[in-house]
This record gives sequence, C-alpha cells and structure tokens, in this order.
Amino acid sequence: MNIKQTAWIWILVVSSMGLFGVESANAKKAETEAPTTASSTDISQSSQVTIAQLSELVTPITATWELTYSAAGIVHKSILRMNGYSGTMRTRFFNIKSFQTEAVDQTMYLKPHPEGLLIVGYNPVYAGTRTPHPIYSPDNFFFSISPDDDQLPIFITCDDRKRCSPVSVKRLR
Repeated sequence: MNIKQTAWIWILVVSSMGLFGVESANAKKAETEAPTTASSTDISQSSQVTIAQLSELVTPITATWELTYSAAGIVHKSILRMNGYSGTMRTRFFNIKSFQTEAVDQTMYLKPHPEGLLIVGYNPVYAGTRTPHPIYSPDNFFFSISPDDDQLPIFITCDDRKRCSPVSVKRLR
C-alpha cells in the first residue's frame, strides 16, 4: 500500500468516525442526557433521507473473524464475533505498563458507511469481567471491498486515540 493510499484511508476513517459520532468508551452521553425530538414540521425531506442513511440500513452480519493489527507498535490479536448489528471482540495484547499479555473484551456495533462498513468498539473491559480496562482504547474498524479490479480491499483500524493500522483478516466461521 503506497503512502497516498494509506493517507487517504486514514483521512476516510477518521472523518467517518466524526460523521457517525464515534465517542470514547467513557462517553455516557446517551445514558446521561434526555433525548431531544423535533416536531414533524422541523424535519424536511432531505433530513429524513439523511436520518435513513445513518440508520442501520446495512445488511446484518453473522460471522467470526481473526484480526491482527498493531497500536503504537504493539501487535494485537482479536477474535471478532458479529451477530446482526452488534457483537463482541476479545483482544490479546502485550501491556507495556504491566509487562504482561492481557485480554480485553469490548462490545462492537456495525454502522453503515458509503464506502464500506464501520465496526465500532465500545466499553473495553478486562476479559470475562465488567471491570473497565484503564488504558485500552476502543477499536474501530473500516472494511471496504471495491468492485474495481485496480483497488485492493481496505481493512484498517483506528482506535479512539486515533492510532491507525492496517488489519489482517481471516474468516473463521
């Protein structure tokens, strides 16, 4: 992958994260704020189309993948299980603060994107517990397979700290 293509992918993923309101695992906006609604006269036809585009119009996915990627030079190995519009992911990585291999679980959500799919991570916890992991930043993945022969498939991750990496993907089931 050349530098121009890598830069384009990074810009696409980071801008998409802002477009879809991707927030850190500590963001509790939905739980702490009352929802706001607009009257029917405030919603124009174009905003209805926008709302529809941002809703879950993507086909649900039921599959399991093994993902390999890095963050700050540390290799991460994950098993991502999607069942519809949500799923879970367990990730093993070497924690440079504890000098041990650790595992985290996070909830994953499928989001549509005009260029492919976003799978957004939320709430990383120590594997098998509900205890938040103090340093692990949620993972966000962008997958795109173009019908054009001249464009390679794109598999990339950017965590909430905006550390990005290509992703090696192996389908398990």
